[in-house]
This record gives sequence, structure tokens and C-alpha cells, in this order.
Amino acid sequence: MAKPHLRKSQVLVSRCAVWAQGLKQAGLAWLGATALVATAWAANPGDDAFQDARDAWRLRDKPRLLAQRDALIQAHHPLAPWADYWYFQLRLVEIGPTEVDEFFARWPDAYVVDRARNDWLLELGRRKDWRNFLRIQPAFRMNDDREVSCLGVLARQQAGLPMEGPGELRDQARQLWWAQKDGDFGCDAMAQGLMSAGVLDAPDAWRKLRLSIEADKPRAVQQAARLLGDAVVQAMTRVMAQPELVLGSTPAHPLHTHGSAGARTPGAVIGPAPTKDKAKTKASRNARKDRNAKAGPRVSNLASTLGPWPSGLTPDMQAELNLLAFIRWTAADVNAAASALDQPEARERWGWSGEQMAWALAQLARVQAGKLLPQAVQSAERALAERTLALGAAAGRGNVSRLSAAWSADTLAWLARAGMRAAVAPASEVPLGGPAAWGVVEQAIDAMAPDQQQDPAWMYWKARALQQGHKSASEAHRRVANDLLRRIADPLTFYGQLATEALSGSTPRPPNVAPAVTEAELAQVRSLPGVDRALRLFELGWRSEAVREWNFTTSHGRPGGLSDRELLAMAEEACRRELWDRCIQASERTRSEVSLSQRYPTPFREDVLAAAREVGLDAAYMYGLIRQESRFIVSAKSAVGASGLMQVMPGTASWTARKLQIDYHPDRITDRQTNLRIGAGYLKLLLNRMGVAREEVRPWHRKGLAAAPPERSHAIGSLFLPPEASKAWVDLPTDKRRLAGVRIMRRDRKSTR
Repeated sequence: MAKPHLRKSQVLVSRCAVWAQGLKQAGLAWLGATALVATAWAANPGDDAFQDARDAWRLRDKPRLLAQRDALIQAHHPLAPWADYWYFQLRLVEIGPTEVDEFFARWPDAYVVDRARNDWLLELGRRKDWRNFLRIQPAFRMNDDREVSCLGVLARQQAGLPMEGPGELRDQARQLWWAQKDGDFGCDAMAQGLMSAGVLDAPDAWRKLRLSIEADKPRAVQQAARLLGDAVVQAMTRVMAQPELVLGSTPAHPLHTHGSAGARTPGAVIGPAPTKDKAKTKASRNARKDRNAKAGPRVSNLASTLGPWPSGLTPDMQAELNLLAFIRWTAADVNAAASALDQPEARERWGWSGEQMAWALAQLARVQAGKLLPQAVQSAERALAERTLALGAAAGRGNVSRLSAAWSADTLAWLARAGMRAAVAPASEVPLGGPAAWGVVEQAIDAMAPDQQQDPAWMYWKARALQQGHKSASEAHRRVANDLLRRIADPLTFYGQLATEALSGSTPRPPNVAPAVTEAELAQVRSLPGVDRALRLFELGWRSEAVREWNFTTSHGRPGGLSDRELLAMAEEACRRELWDRCIQASERTRSEVSLSQRYPTPFREDVLAAAREVGLDAAYMYGLIRQESRFIVSAKSAVGASGLMQVMPGTASWTARKLQIDYHPDRITDRQTNLRIGAGYLKLLLNRMGVAREEVRPWHRKGLAAAPPERSHAIGSLFLPPEASKAWVDLPTDKRRLAGVRIMRRDRKSTR
């Protein structure tokens, strides 16, 4: 599901109000009041056998693993289910249903058994054993694998059984297939089976192609194209590699080394015509040769490798392929794609219907919004208007459903964000603002699927749009807006706080303090098998397995879930062991009893306060950032390379260390004190260079950019710009940037996230 318009950095600092409550309740001395003494586990005599079992599993040594598994089971070792699961994994393709049932019966409530159900269901799908599949699937507690869900739909269709849950067979199949991100066996098998049975049809496959191109998932594109025939598969190869040429354009991209200026069609020329200067032409040709030489023979021979455009494509198929090419092109060069789409002949030349034009505009708006381009709101408005017309026309023909007209959740979220940014921007900087931009927000949220609309972020912004998107909000609008705000009001969440303030005009009061956890309650949760296994795995240093055991216990360890007191006890146990991320995770799941000291712990107090004092920064900012970004995991490292408590990128660390004269070496990026000092210094530099004081940021977080005077909205808003912002940022006047000469939006030659 798409996230609200605020990025991580916005959310973490905007939660300072919540954090302040936690610090106040904890007295910023939680560690001083709580003895953080971890109960050391006595070494279990079977730990060596368990380690050996894991080694055997990694080496795929079945006899050795079987021997260790049997020894662990005979010794009643608490972690024996894991060894049993590893042996099950190695024999998955050869094992029979009876043996699997015995394995499930041995460990009925263990995490590994539910994960094994996942594995077994996929294997049953490959075997097309639909009887056993339908027998096992209801027991799959986590139910977190879309591939299994797709196979479940196929199993019921093959068995001739009615669907369970909302929607008929086709509706459920389409929702699962379209929501699938990348290609996989299960959803592809379902699509093939249901296409053959006539449940899914060609328009469904074309819609899947659109969504897969948008998500940039080549495997899913290939699978969907195969359902439409060899000609489409061949055409899609060209669409993925040369979208501009498919649309009749002649791009300057180095991949495309053929095409003649005289052959250009209307709307294909992006930018000025080619120069006639022979010297420049020769220099350009030589530069292109150098680029192609570096890229290798694949680039220079791309056109011949792809082959000719396939024959036998109908006009409707060609129109869809043009739309797919446009989506692909927009992601690569949004400005060129926008210019081509603005040509009067574009829609007719590409053969698009109103619905296809609306989709193209929506994709254009999505990419523009992601890059913070001011034209995004205008494209979004055009897309929504075209969509309304297309839906009206289709309804008149009686052949439209809300599902088939839906854009992706990500696209609709970006359209709403484009409207929100434009609504609060100075009128001189956006082509469409004020009430009209709020109208874009309202329409985009109305177009979302019901589950996306129920996200508190979109409920809040729908209320704001109703309140401010009409020159004179009617009583009906105010009533609907207030109802939305009441439904999400909550003193513990960001949008819940905004909703409470909008309704009452005052800051929400923190919840009552939950009674302290007793030693008896701690002993009780330690005796839960899932908690016991998780703690033992943490002691062995197997964090990944430990986290999965812990999370399964908090969510699925018992039918109906754990009580609030049990969750608070689990959180307390985790905090005492300095497992801060698990402390927060368990405590946040409580429903009526709340402990702010668990949800907002303050570990590493001396180091955090020292780093904050060194640069004159409020420690609440640091705690908010650490909690959001690393959950207090000192060795945390993200997929893009951000490291340590404050998730600092290597380039940022080096630049900040030089700027603040901090002794630094790259191998110290996860050192606790070093990471805190660099992170605090960098955050302080951002605030100082923009001239943003805490008193100024707090109301902006609560009420949006409108709470700040126009001349300050740039400086405040830019504190939390997403990656693409640097491109728009450099074009702002210096007095609005407040960052002249400081490259804070770039790290390691890439934009920050």
C-alpha cells in the first residue's frame, strides 16, 4: 500500500511531539530507573549439536542433518523445531503428505511450521495437488505470500469450489495478479490457468502489462506478454529497449544509433532540430562512437538484435503497445515524454482511447510528482478529468467496473501528493494551486481502492481537502471531514495527533501510564515457547531467525493474539536485554495499555546527549531519527548503504567529518559515538544552513506548509526533500534555498533518500 506524502525523515522529526511525551514520561532517565541486566542463558548441552545441524543444512548434508535433528528432538532441545525444518527444506521436492503432516503435528504452534506450510503449499501448487493444497491452506496463519494466494484461487477454480472472502473468482484473481509486483510461479500459473478457462481475458493481461511496466519488473512483463501471443512478446522486447522509437520518436539516447531526421513524425521531435554544422556533427558522431565502444557490441547492434517490428498486430494492440512504450519512456525521460504528449496529434497518432489517455497522463503526473516538478499537479488534474470522462462513457455502454478502472495505489498516492504540494505552494510557483489543487487531492483519494482510502494518512488529507478545497465549504463537507478526523484521532500517531488538534484546537493529552510489568508476568512470557526460542536465537547471534520467531509470537503465536499485559511483558524483557527494536515492536501492538517508555526508549543516553550538546542540537531530534531509521540497532545497514544508529551514508559521513573536523575513517561509520557525532552534526548543519528553528518547524509539522510564511516555506519544506528534489532545488534562488554552497542533497554522487 502506498505511504502518505511524508517521507521517512519528515515523519521521524514530525513525531517529536510524540517523542517529547515519551521523554517526559520516561524523565529522559529510563535507563537510570531500569536495571538493564540481561538474563544470561545457561549454555544448553545441545547447542553444539544445533550449531552442527545448521552447518549440515548449509552444506546440504542430509545424513548429518538427520542425525543431529534426531539427537535434538530426543534431548527435547528448545530449538529442535529449527533443525526439523531444515531437514524438511532439504527434502521438500521428494517428501510425501503423510510425513509433512507428522512434521506439522510435532510443532503445532512454532514459527517454522507456519513457514513450512508456506513452502509446502508452493510445492503442492507445482505438483498440482489441489486436494491437499485446499486442505493445508486454511491453517497458514501468516498468510503473507501472494504467490500462495494466487495458487489458492487456481486451486478453487480447478476443484470447482466457490470463492471465500469478498468478490467473485475473477475479481479476486485480478486483484491478486495486478497487485503482484514481480513475476513468480504461483500468480503466473493462476493467470495461465484462468486465461485458458476464460475467467481472465486479454484486457486483464494488458492491464497487468501496464502495471508491470510502471513497476519496472521485466519478469512480470515477460510473463504477461506470453499470455497475449508471440507477436506481443516480440513487440514488448522492442518496447522495453526502445520505447521512444516505438512511439515514432528519434531520441538522442546513446542506445539508439539509427533513425533519420527526415523520417520524424509530428510530436516526435523533442528539443531543437539537428545542427547543420559539419564540425559539430563530426564531433557528435565521434562522441557517440566512443560511447558505443565503451558500452560494447550489445549497444551498437541493438536494433539488429531486436529484429523487425512484428506483423499481425491489430490497431487495438498497437494502441496498447504505444501506451506501454509511453509509460516506459516517461520513467526514462519525463520531460521529453511530456513534450511529445503535448503535441496535438499525439493521441490520434498513437490510437489512444480516453481511458488510455487518462492512464498516460496519470503516469506522467506520477513521475513528475516524484521529481517535485511543478507541472505534476496540472498533469494530475488532466488525468483525473480524462478518467472521469472515460468512466462516464464506459458506464453509458454498461461495460465498466471500478476495479478495471483503477490505477495503481502508487500512482494515485503520487497524484494526491502533487495536489497537496501545489495547494500550499505560493501561487507564482505552480500552474494550479489553492482550491483547484485541493480538488486534485480529493479526486485522487476518491479514486483509491477502499483499503488504501482507510489509511489514516489519506483519511486525514481527504478531510483537509474537503475543508479547504471548496471556496465555501458546506455543512455537509464539514460533517464528512470531521467524521474522518474523529475516526483517526489518536494521541500516539502522527496523523492521529493532527486529527485531534484539528477537532479540538489543542495538543492531545498523552495516554495514561500502564502499570509496571511484574516479575511474575516476565516469567510467564519467558515460558512461552516462541519467546524462549527467540531469546535463545538472539543469544546465539542469529538475529534474522530470532526476529522471525519473535514477530510470529507477537502476531500469531496464539489464536486471538497475546493480551496487552503479555505484550508489555515481552517488550520489557526485550528492553532489559537491550533488544530495542523488539521492545518497540511488541509494545506498539498493545491496544488499551500503553507504555511510552517502551515505545520511545532512550538508550545510549550519555552518548546521545554528548553528541547533541557538542553541536547545540535538541536530543529529541536525534532520538526521533534513530528510532525511525535504525530502531537503535548499532550495526544497522540499509540496502543503499546507510549505516549505524543514524543511518549515515558513507559520502555524507566523510563530508560532515571534514566540515566539523571530526577524526574519521570509513571503517568507523558504525562506531556508536562516531556515528552519533556525525549524524548530529549533519542534522544540525541542515537546520542551521536553512535557518530553521525548532519553534518554526513544530507548527509546520502539525499544520503543513501553510503554517509558515511563504518566504520560509521553501527553507522548511526542503529540509525533508526526497531524492529527486536536488534537480529542482538547484534552480531555486539562493535566498529561498538557504543552502548556497552546501551539497547536502547529494551523497556518493547520488541523491539522498
